[in-house]
Amino acid sequence: MPQSPLAPLQSKTILVAAAVSLALRFAVSPHFALGTFLTALWAVVWFRSTEGLIRAAARPKGQPRNERALLGWGAVKLAVYGLAVWVLFSRPFPALSHAVGFTLMMVVLVVGGARLSVSSPPAQPRQDDDADDP
Repeated sequence: MPQSPLAPLQSKTILVAAAVSLALRFAVSPHFALGTFLTALWAVVWFRSTEGLIRAAARPKGQPRNERALLGWGAVKLAVYGLAVWVLFSRPFPALSHAVGFTLMMVVLVVGGARLSVSSPPAQPRQDDDADDP
């Protein structure tokens, strides 16, 4: 199966989060910076598990589903949500640091996705779509 075009953005998100967290370490506090970095890391794992779950579940017509992959990605997804619930109730880091960390992933995805859509050629229409027209 081909690699997702958004896969490089995961590593870029981690690099951006590390740079922002380093700046926040001195600007706000080391505790705030760690919360920001770990939340961005959590967001990358959340995004990757969502992608893995969709790839395992959505198969082309006639191709069997990989039940083992579906269960594995489902377990990862539950663990990611379990971690989020634990963080929500235990509050190990400031709440704003979580907002900053999750926002970093969204900014990198939007900017990277926009760059991918600009640099990729327009999609060609499928050949079988023309056969349905009268």
